[in-house]
Amino acid sequence: MVKTSLKNFFKNLLYLFIPMGIFYLFLLLAVFVLAKTAFVDVKNTVSSLVALVSSSVDESSASVQDFWAYAVAQVDWNGNFLDTLRTIIDTNWVSNTIRGFFDTISSTTEGFDDKLNAIIGDFANHIIVDIVVAVVICGIGLWLANFATRFALRTKVARRNIKQVIVSRTVVPIVQTLLMIGAIWLIGTIQLYSVLVIIAIVVLYCVMAICTSYLIYRDKSLKFRDVLSARNVLMQIATAGIILAIDVVIGVAFFYVDALIAVLLMIPVVIYSANIVDVNTDSYVRELVQSKTAASTPESATEEAAKPQKSKAK
Repeated sequence: MVKTSLKNFFKNLLYLFIPMGIFYLFLLLAVFVLAKTAFVDVKNTVSSLVALVSSSVDESSASVQDFWAYAVAQVDWNGNFLDTLRTIIDTNWVSNTIRGFFDTISSTTEGFDDKLNAIIGDFANHIIVDIVVAVVICGIGLWLANFATRFALRTKVARRNIKQVIVSRTVVPIVQTLLMIGAIWLIGTIQLYSVLVIIAIVVLYCVMAICTSYLIYRDKSLKFRDVLSARNVLMQIATAGIILAIDVVIGVAFFYVDALIAVLLMIPVVIYSANIVDVNTDSYVRELVQSKTAASTPESATEEAAKPQKSKAK
């Protein structure tokens, strides 16, 4: 199983471009939508702030004029230009003036703070909505990338007929749900340490993969014990572990180049790896069924019976 799985992993690497293309397309779409909506929100917020400040200045013009006169008087504008600039920078004149200006109109304009907080709150809410929309777009891209990758790999490695597709859509989800309920009950009952829980989840996942593959591709010539065995479960875990190690090596190598590049690259790599591990199980069980079926056909039995006779004739 390990040899076949690794062969499938490297042989079908071109399918890695499927999740790359779909995910990157939706990522660009999400960035574009976020940038566009955020720009509109910033523009509207700035317009609202300008309108609020303008009306507040008109309402408390006398206090604002007195403050500006005080602020300007803090700097010697008739001296050397560099000394004046140094005074402005060293004394934080700009930030203090802006802060004092807003304090002035806040204290002299009724309801200014409430209106300002409302504008800032609306801006924050709009930005949150924009981010949620972008995340949803990325989520749809991930789902489509995963679906398309699995469909392409399954068509190449473990094709299903209509009957097998129906079984995978009806019987398999019920079995998976029952197994998950049993696993949750078992973990909650025995209360193992976290490491053992992780091991139990990994083993359960492999058992579920083998069981579901058997339900989909099963044949009268193939018995359940021929598929679900300790050896096959261990081979399944070893395959997943090797592919995971390959992904980790790739991720670490690109992380030292650039963290963002590593993240963007590893997302489609993980999608491809997860699907190839899943499809490998189907491919293994499918090959078992085909080998059992071929061995039980009359033609194969005739060939086996004819081989000893030929050797005796020689």
